[in-house]
Amino acid sequence: MKLAKAQLLQLKSKKADILSYVANCFDPQSDPRSEISQKFEIALLIQAAAEKVSNHQFVYARKLLSRCDLSASKSGNPVQRIVYYFSEALKEKIDNEWGIVSSVDLESKLKKAMDVEQAQIQLQPVMMGCQQELPFRLVAQFAVCQLILDSVESAKKVHLIDFGIDNGSHWTLIMQSFATRYKCPLELLKVTAVGTCKQMLEETGKWLSGFAETINLPFSYNIVVSDLKDLQKDSFELEADEVVAVFLGMRLWTLLAWPNHLEALIGVIKKLKASAIVVKEIEASTNLPIFVERFGEAILLMSALFDCTKACMDHQILYRKMTEEIIFREMIRNIVIAEGTERIHRHERIGFWRALFARFGMVEMEFSSSSLCQATLLLKRSSRFSSCTMDMNGKCLIMGWKGTAFMSLSAWMNENKSANSLS
Repeated sequence: MKLAKAQLLQLKSKKADILSYVANCFDPQSDPRSEISQKFEIALLIQAAAEKVSNHQFVYARKLLSRCDLSASKSGNPVQRIVYYFSEALKEKIDNEWGIVSSVDLESKLKKAMDVEQAQIQLQPVMMGCQQELPFRLVAQFAVCQLILDSVESAKKVHLIDFGIDNGSHWTLIMQSFATRYKCPLELLKVTAVGTCKQMLEETGKWLSGFAETINLPFSYNIVVSDLKDLQKDSFELEADEVVAVFLGMRLWTLLAWPNHLEALIGVIKKLKASAIVVKEIEASTNLPIFVERFGEAILLMSALFDCTKACMDHQILYRKMTEEIIFREMIRNIVIAEGTERIHRHERIGFWRALFARFGMVEMEFSSSSLCQATLLLKRSSRFSSCTMDMNGKCLIMGWKGTAFMSLSAWMNENKSANSLS
């Protein structure tokens, strides 16, 4: 994708015709046509088509997409799959511009929105095992747990508030650590899960409670069924003798379309007076106002994600296919097609989050050197993880794949807590 983008810039500077260039350089009658040439061709075509759409040259864009469709496939290699979904989204965007929206299309959109939630529920048991195959999830899980353990090391009652608990498997590490903490035995670990799907939250609670019982850990589990924008401090059952830690796993981006709701949520979190607030977010700028720039960010991000799942989880074909065909597909459609507040899939890089937390008087915390060292060792345990990278941006951990960053992990605390700890 990066090479194709560079080539596209060269062709634009020469005012070359993309279709003529492709026809001359990538002859479909050549025998055999190499897989690399095929990948490069459709990577070039899809990005050229996005530029034509951006310039409202819809007829020409359609011609480029028709050429894409000769090779793109949702069951092919990662490049073919990425191009298939982006081509599908671009064609729908063109149809919308032309006013071609049928009742069937509207029903399909509703079904897709329902499918995302249902897929997450149905795939939950499979996802718990499969997520251990993804290097960035393992690294994030270890780093998050270690930082929280360090921040509550002398607490007898710990309250974890999770705004994106998913299946809860990321807490097993910290639960095992608390169960074997003999120096300062834990009296109670309380987990509060926040979300909108009551069924998923309850299923996660049953599983975590069962796990806690097997390791003899004093444990309680609460749920808060609410949209993030409607939360108040009173939504949480806080006790005076407990130490609070907050985890925001891929949640803040969901409010970027409504900045006032995002700031209100940060204000609520600040009032919780947590010992640590850990934030995991996608590291990309898909919130850009200019369509072609947003498209470029999105296609690089999805290329990294598709390639990573191919390398690490190709033996788990069911989970990979369901993730791509339902969750990734809807993400691509929303970034490419939607405008205004309907475009909910927006992401920002760590600089944006730093500025936001600073406005609320919150300071960044460091990850311990031991947790980073252990995370590095995790990546070295399998050759499948060799393309995963870890870099530091200040105190923030940035994870990527083959040179493309796609996840940030940062931690924050109230400024007054930071001053107290220094004194």
